[in-house]
Amino acid sequence: MRNYFLFILILTFLNTNAQSPSASYLKLKAMDTENFLNNATNKSKIIAFQEVLETQNNDTLLGYYFRIQAKFFSNQLDNDAALISLDQSISFYKKGSHSLGVVLSMLNKGGVFYKKGATKEATQEFINALTIAEKKGYKNEIASLYKNIGLIYYSQGKTKEALAYNNKALQVFISLKAKKNIADTYVNIGNCYFDDYQPQKALLNYNKALTISEEIKDSKTIAKLYNNIGSVYINDLQDTIKGVNYLLNALKIKKQANNQNDLMIQYNNIATVYMDMKKFDLAQSYNDEALKLAEKSGNLEELLHIYETYSLIHSSKKDFKKAYDYHKLYAKTKDSLLNIDNLKAVEEINTKYQTAEKEKQLLQKEVETKKKTTTIIILSLLAVFISIVGFLIYRQQRLKNTQQKQEFELQTAIAQIESQNKLHEQRLSISRDLHDNIGAQLTFIISSVENLKFGFPTMDISVKNHLSRISDFTKTTIVELRDTIWAMNANEFTFDDLSSRIYNFIEKAQTAKEKTTFKFTIDENLKAITFSSLEGINLYRTIQEAVNNAIKYADATQITVQVSKVPKGITIEISDNGKGFDLTQTELGNGIINMQKRIEEINGVFKIQSEVSKGTQLFISLYQ
Repeated sequence: MRNYFLFILILTFLNTNAQSPSASYLKLKAMDTENFLNNATNKSKIIAFQEVLETQNNDTLLGYYFRIQAKFFSNQLDNDAALISLDQSISFYKKGSHSLGVVLSMLNKGGVFYKKGATKEATQEFINALTIAEKKGYKNEIASLYKNIGLIYYSQGKTKEALAYNNKALQVFISLKAKKNIADTYVNIGNCYFDDYQPQKALLNYNKALTISEEIKDSKTIAKLYNNIGSVYINDLQDTIKGVNYLLNALKIKKQANNQNDLMIQYNNIATVYMDMKKFDLAQSYNDEALKLAEKSGNLEELLHIYETYSLIHSSKKDFKKAYDYHKLYAKTKDSLLNIDNLKAVEEINTKYQTAEKEKQLLQKEVETKKKTTTIIILSLLAVFISIVGFLIYRQQRLKNTQQKQEFELQTAIAQIESQNKLHEQRLSISRDLHDNIGAQLTFIISSVENLKFGFPTMDISVKNHLSRISDFTKTTIVELRDTIWAMNANEFTFDDLSSRIYNFIEKAQTAKEKTTFKFTIDENLKAITFSSLEGINLYRTIQEAVNNAIKYADATQITVQVSKVPKGITIEISDNGKGFDLTQTELGNGIINMQKRIEEINGVFKIQSEVSKGTQLFISLYQ
């Protein structure tokens, strides 16, 4: 399970000091607007201060005031009140012709919609704000909107698109030397790699963010980074003790800040970890705290995680009625949060924005072309009248042909993109169903088997061994399911991605066979080579099968995997120093036959050499 994890909603409320109206506007009767709202304890005081501001008849100041007021309400988990305040802010900013204020309030409004689980409305606000920001050249806000659009893609499981938007944001923030925003963007990139089962890349980006956050003393981001780093250690590096320490340190910092939305997520994260550690009462106590805050805020996404955690806790405690009741709440909440129409709407809004940008660029090119044509006509008129008539006829005909060709190419490209998008959506839907349904069921089987083993200590040893084999087989199935999902989620990926997967597998094999030495080398020139998802999964499965055979049957003490570049392609050699066998006297098993079929399926060549007492060598050749 990967649900004890926090994706930071970056820049839902931007730093107001940098983007506020002029200093003379901020002070009224010796009171600073933002400081007043941060220290206000109830709505009556806020409304009283609002009445004083309205007497000043300054639209820009009122727009700023309502934006800060929305931040106050959001921190108190009153998202509906925050949305009302932001609508008032946008109205006053428009009245005062303050376009930057309009962009900031729209950006914050999209952030509040996202907290409520309304991804369609959130995306619409971000796209509308981006259109204005790009027109006005507000670089900081453009980068912030890129990042938030990336967040929407991340919430839908589209990590490739999320990474693309976050990397665009990162380049802008680096050019602006905006340390806080650079750190936040590294966090988002790390989250994408974490969700894509690439722990080392996730930790690399988290640590970059942590270094910057410690330098600027940003305790809020430090707390969230502690949570994310702890999640990597628990989920992927199997260091639960170290991971829990990170999570508890994050909770301590968040309690001091008293941001109830962050506390809600943190309580549920810790509850999930303690559940996996079989400390069920402790897990339930933390989950109870998370539920109180989630019900207050109406946060559907967190309620989904909380209900799932309750279901697993009660199942582990053998209270199956409560487990079933919470599972029904989980399913109902999930249907509300992840409906197909909502996901399609988000994609449609983004497509409309991209189409509008392309049309604007085409229009600019048309204007430039017409200017050039006019210049040529004027110059030609000074020469010979007959020549220019012939030239214009020829040019117009060529322009018409070129335009027709471009229109045909554009229509063809759009059709291909639509086809690819439909195929990608189908693959994402299948992988999501595999992860959410089959993955959850396999996890439930493991939990049930472990409960049977610990619940009946006098159980016959043969039955207990059989249960252990079932549990081990199920865990192996989960790993293979994750590998399959990894391959399905990308149209293509590089050899660098594949090598990272192989490194992880070999590290696990090394842990299981400490006396066996593993060596994996790859030519640096190969890392940029791309593969289709079918080629990648077939290569990975073949190498995995070859290493497993060497471990199980060959009694090898040294196993080597070497990937090399040759003039017409690549070669992969898997060799061991095991006992070997006589190819002429031994009937090849299903494992070797399946490896050969996998390589032939991707138009490769598979060869095997082996001698008794001299080990075995497998050769794979792929030609480009």
